[in-house]
Amino acid sequence: MPTIAIIAGESARRGALEGVARTAGTLVDSAGNVAALRRLLERHAVDLVLADGLEAADLAALIADHRATEFWIVAEESEAEDFILAGAAAVLPRGTGADAMGAALRLVGQGLRLLPASALDRLRMLAEAEPVLSDDEAPVLTPREREVLAAMADGASNKVIARWLGISFHTAKFHVAAILAKLDAETRTEALARAARLGLVML
Repeated sequence: MPTIAIIAGESARRGALEGVARTAGTLVDSAGNVAALRRLLERHAVDLVLADGLEAADLAALIADHRATEFWIVAEESEAEDFILAGAAAVLPRGTGADAMGAALRLVGQGLRLLPASALDRLRMLAEAEPVLSDDEAPVLTPREREVLAAMADGASNKVIARWLGISFHTAKFHVAAILAKLDAETRTEALARAARLGLVML
């Protein structure tokens, strides 16, 4: 059975996740913040961290330091792709029942990855080759891409975009690259000019 650690800011949520962890593995301990989780991971061998309320940027940093540990995230479905791109092995939507979560946790260590269907659809859309658009055709941008585009219009760098949106630098860079591809642009300036012409952003 996998060894499991919990991180959640709210004590009630932490307790609920601990209960699920005990049914699917061996609960090592729980933490209320990232610093406490880091100390926990330094003291114990943990197969999986089940996290609720973790930021994508913190997740990416934790994964870089603890590559032998899987990180499973409980989050809103709209955030799923950010966590997957940051390196999460699974994203479980908020509201996932204890039975379903316990069943999912039994897949730890089998090399499988889990994410909500809606996030999979958005990632598929990102991966699709975009045709060259005519001047009057606007590409379909995800809600997160629209946020990134707005930040780009404000002159934000990838690092600043990551900080503003609470995502990792890698995720911000990925979204910027996806926006450039969808707008058939080679530079940010070209992308913003085209986005403005298409009414996607105000400059």
